[in-house]
Order: sequence, then structure tokens, then C-alpha cells
Amino acid sequence: MRGSRAAGLVVVALAAVLAGCGSSGTQAGGYTYEKTLTVYSDLPLQGPQGGLMTSINDGEVLALEQAHARGQDRNVSIAMINDAQQTAGGWDRETTSHAAEAAGQDIDAVAYIGDFDSAATAISLPLINENDILQVSPASPYVGLTDANPLDQTGEPAVYYPSGHRTFARLLPSDVEEASATASFMRSLGVRRVYLLSDTASVSAPYDGVIARMLASDAPSRGVDVAGAADVDTARSAQPSAYAAIAAKIAQRHADAVLLGAAPDGGAQALWQELHAELPGAKLFAPSTLATAAFLGSLATAAGSTYVTSPILPLGQYPAAAQVVLGEYRHAFGSAPTAYSLYGYEAMASVLAAIQRAGKNAHNRLSVVDSYFHLGVRRSVIGAYRISQSTGDTSLASFAGYRVGSAGELIELRRLSG
Repeated sequence: MRGSRAAGLVVVALAAVLAGCGSSGTQAGGYTYEKTLTVYSDLPLQGPQGGLMTSINDGEVLALEQAHARGQDRNVSIAMINDAQQTAGGWDRETTSHAAEAAGQDIDAVAYIGDFDSAATAISLPLINENDILQVSPASPYVGLTDANPLDQTGEPAVYYPSGHRTFARLLPSDVEEASATASFMRSLGVRRVYLLSDTASVSAPYDGVIARMLASDAPSRGVDVAGAADVDTARSAQPSAYAAIAAKIAQRHADAVLLGAAPDGGAQALWQELHAELPGAKLFAPSTLATAAFLGSLATAAGSTYVTSPILPLGQYPAAAQVVLGEYRHAFGSAPTAYSLYGYEAMASVLAAIQRAGKNAHNRLSVVDSYFHLGVRRSVIGAYRISQSTGDTSLASFAGYRVGSAGELIELRRLSG
């Protein structure tokens, strides 16, 4: 399949997209001018999560090619953009912005799959929304993107919707659900006192750090006391010794657990090592944003003290339809799928369902948005779920509680609910 993609798909490099846009645009009301419909996909295909992001892309491709094979009556193509930094890897602010602008200026664009990280979606969403384009994220759990919450930044979530109507949906549950599941996980493991750390590094704040603040209100109701809370800037250093003072402070508070809300950068890895060195008996809790192979594989002796809450479940726990798709993925790409492949597959499949539901009005972007939010319950490869018409949140609320093995692998201990 990799060699035959060009027959059914349009794969566009970012430079080509930008060069081809010219002065084209959309009419009021979300109309496009052409018969061809393009679904954009923007993910960081290089860096620490490059492999997982590629598996999401491949899931999208598989869903689209299968739709074409079934004789879908509308010409739908995919434009895949890599918004990763070419040197350090990971998503790049400027490239993400350019990708969203390119989609908005493309008269054929009908939907946008992405972004993955909440901070990236905070950049792309207003640009996509002002052009009436449906946006579906495989992740982006930051609550402020969809819901009014006491921990939101000023103006959220309205600031992300300059058009005045909702165009965004996500397939993974929000931080609100994850905080609740994490509090339950802590209690089940016998945690009595937890110290909460929120990362203030510019790439993370407040999107990845807010989980710690949410847990501050959830933990006491589950019988877990909050020993203290602090902000920490993981951009300051990638040396463990730089975090000796905060680790010592936590030790003085007699916490038997620590949670860090952060992005999986070198500073977070260094902080983790220092926490384990200073509190060798404490349980260290990582939210789903830290559940990357690069981060978990860097933990060394701290792995045995590390626990992860994630909505990404073991492959065998997805429904029968998922097992079929996973087999088709292996055959098509000659490589092992990941659970993320299923979220890419469903992101594309749900977009195509909205296009089909819109029928002869599928050339109207707002009709596709409306169709998406009225799909009802989808019995999909990621489970049965419904997208809230008012917020864009998924009804999925299942999590797995993992411990980390010596090689960084995730070993499931509990099934949890948000």
C-alpha cells in the first residue's frame, strides 16, 4: 500500500501547500468552489513521538483507502503535513500556524485532523474555526479548548471560536476525566499524601500542567491528601541537580506520591530522576502527556516507581472491529500498528461519515460541521461514543492505570473511569 498511495491520495508537503494557495479563499457560510474535497492532517512526524504520529497518519490513510475501495461517491483526498521541527523534533509553533493557515486558504479543504498536543491545537483551532472547517483531534485533552472551567485561561473556550460556533471535536477524554481517573488510581495503590507539580515551561503552560491543579480538587474526595503544590519550569535545565531544591522540599512534606503535569522534554526527565533519588520510596505519577516511549524509556531505576494514567488502552481491549482493522493495518503497511493507529482511523472515518451525511451539501463546510455533530452514537474501532454537540467532547471515559517496566513498557494494573 505504501507504494500505491498516490493513486488514491494527494500527499502534500507544507511548502507546496503554501505555494499553491495564492489568493483563494472561502465564501461566507463555509462554501468551497470545487468538487474535490481535501482533508488536512497535521501531526509532528519527527522527534520523540514521530513513530506514534506516523501510525496515526497511516490509520487515516487506511480509512480513506478503504472508503475509496467501497466506491465512495465523492472525491476526497488527504493533505498530510509534518509540523515537527526539522532539527530537535516535536511540533513547531510557526509550522503549525502555517499549516492551519494553508488549510483555511485552500478552497477544497473540508476538514482538518489535528493537532495532537493541546498547545498546538490552541494555535491551529482559531485559524481553522474562522474558516468554518471541521477540526477533529485524536488527542488534545486540555479542558479549556472545549469547556468553561475555573482553571481556564481568560476568555476560554470562546477565544478559540472567533466564528462564534463550534467546529472542534476530540476523540480522547479531557483533563477533567483524566484527573478523576488518576485520583482513583492513586487511592487504589494506597497513596495517602500526594505532592502536585505543574510545569510552567512555555511549550507546556498551561496546557500540560493543568492536570495537577485539577487533581488538587479531586484527590481529597478520594481520600488522598494534598501535601503541597508548586510550579516548576522544566525548560530551565536538563540536569537532575537543577531540581534538587524542589525535590528536597517535597521530601520535607512527607509525601508518598508526586504527580508532574508536563510535556515529555529533557527537563521533565531530569526532574523525574531527581525526585526518585530524593524520594526513593515515593510513587511517581505521570499523566498521559508523559506516556511516550522516549520519556518512559529514559527513567532507568525510577521506572519501578512510576505509574501512568492513560486513555490509550492495551490493544486487546478495543472492540472486535478494531481487531479487524489492526490486522488490515499490518497487511497494508507491513508494520505493527499501535493503539494510536485506531484513533487516526476513526478520525478519518468519522470525517467521511460527516461528508456522506451532508450529501449534496458536502461542498458547504458548515453543513459538514453540522453533520459531524449530529452523527449520534458511533460504534467505532475505539468504542461506542458520542460527540457532545455543545462542547465537542467525547463520551469516552475509560482509562488504564499502568506501572512502568524496567525497559519503559507499560504494564496494566487497573481499569479506571473518569
